[in-house]
Amino acid sequence: MPNHAHTGGSFGRLATGAALGLAAGLAFPHARKAVMQAPSLAAGDWSAALAAEHRMVRSAFEALLQTKDDQMARREMLLTKIAYALNKHAIEEENVVYPALAEAGFSGEAHQLAAEHSEAKAFIYDLRRISSTDPQWLARAQAFWDKLQAHMREEEDEIFPRFHEAMSEAENAKLTAMMNWEGFKVA
Repeated sequence: MPNHAHTGGSFGRLATGAALGLAAGLAFPHARKAVMQAPSLAAGDWSAALAAEHRMVRSAFEALLQTKDDQMARREMLLTKIAYALNKHAIEEENVVYPALAEAGFSGEAHQLAAEHSEAKAFIYDLRRISSTDPQWLARAQAFWDKLQAHMREEEDEIFPRFHEAMSEAENAKLTAMMNWEGFKVA
């Protein structure tokens, strides 16, 4: 006669394990998203959060530009990190900040900044298209970095401070919440 208690116990442990695995699988992406969005959340205000994201990209780019031609894997890993960070950052800006910027009368600036995002995406494509051991790869990465730095400086030093100042505290708080939600969705 089979031991049903033993069979039921194995099934119970299997079911419990499956349930725990499912719960972890569902929770992990949200935990990862929270970790990825944490620096932006910690910065508080939307403009400070975007500046913090700029600093993260700056750090990765500095490391990328210090690589040697025989460090293909490191270059590709750093480019992937940069591309991911810029994608998340672009979604926050393009889906929230730039529309709010245009709505507040900064339409020209919003369109210019969005066009520069398109250029950044083309640079990333170009760097992925060619071998990271190509002698021109680092020069192209440097050209990309030069354009990206100009974009970030213009946002941080000129456009965003004027925009931030033009809005009320409540409007800035609302924009911060909306931007963080966009970042959380893609983190």
